[in-house]
Amino acid sequence: MIAGVFRKFYYCLFATMTVLSLNAQTDSVRLIEPRGPYPVGTVTYEWQDRVRLAEYSAFPEDKRMVVAQLWYPASPAPGDHKAVYNPISEDYRKVIGNSYLRAGFHPSVKNANLILIAPGRGTERFLYTTLAEDLASYGFVVVSVDMPSIGYTIFGDGMIVKPDPSFRPPPGMMGGPYEKVDQFFERPTALGAADLELVYQKLTELNRADPDQRFTNRLNLESVGIFGHSLGGRIAGQFAANHSFVTAYAAMEGIPPRDVRYEGKIEIPTLMICSKGTLPYAIENYNSYLDNSPVATYFAVLEDFGHNTLTDNPFIYPDRFNYAIDPEEGLKISRKLLSAYFFMQLMGRGDLQKDLNDIEQLNISIHGKY
Repeated sequence: MIAGVFRKFYYCLFATMTVLSLNAQTDSVRLIEPRGPYPVGTVTYEWQDRVRLAEYSAFPEDKRMVVAQLWYPASPAPGDHKAVYNPISEDYRKVIGNSYLRAGFHPSVKNANLILIAPGRGTERFLYTTLAEDLASYGFVVVSVDMPSIGYTIFGDGMIVKPDPSFRPPPGMMGGPYEKVDQFFERPTALGAADLELVYQKLTELNRADPDQRFTNRLNLESVGIFGHSLGGRIAGQFAANHSFVTAYAAMEGIPPRDVRYEGKIEIPTLMICSKGTLPYAIENYNSYLDNSPVATYFAVLEDFGHNTLTDNPFIYPDRFNYAIDPEEGLKISRKLLSAYFFMQLMGRGDLQKDLNDIEQLNISIHGKY
């Protein structure tokens, strides 16, 4: 318990100490501003499981921990400053976000819907900041989770847990047969779904009694959205199938586990997203979900996108990615797509197809019953 509190304090202190040096860098990258009416706040927690062991630790009695970053509609006070994108990862210290560090919750937002983000394998939680800030600026509370051994995780005390190499699919496997793909991902999917269970439990505790009074009685825990990327899409699909409180599920080039797909275990309208270049290799896998879904599935195909266009990475490091679409344009389309889906599904506002029919890189079809 003491270690967890110290890590939380250390993380926030580190963020405060480094903000001035970050702003002074001449090669800084500033993220795209959110579109919504609310300022955005952010806070990061390290949450420990009471039962599961930390298999990544050198100490066999250590319990598993996750890092969860929250973005939320905020009411910054005079003197509040912008949070560092990530104070511990040296690769991203030049990045400037739009969120205020540990700002107060906006008083006019009541019963805010949660949106969980399950990152892709080897991907850090903060690489979805542009999407998260945009959603939070419209009144959602967004939570992105670093899952040790699945993603690249850096704890506040400096401990680094790299992705488990045994979770990396061998060359050629992702092209099928999909029975082997499903079997390969069973272990990390179960691990990640349990991590999301922990996060939901901790959010429930914050909603009941936040020691900082920021989230107490602010969260709608009965209508939760989730977005998963790549392996995170599979993990998110398992979590959605497990819980009736998940009322919105979107995934980018990630597909639910085999039994969830073939048995139609997700009974809410969902959003499946795929880049056009990936589609020929993945269509059989997608069809196994679309053909068996008991309700509507929105299938969004993105022209000129790449697997990581929905993350901040191509925007921060454009020379490292060879996608046809401009990174900023890709992020702007991505956040329009996700916000339109979550508005529709969580708030009952808008029509996904009609609202986005003017985006030429985007084609949305509806499958199943609607």
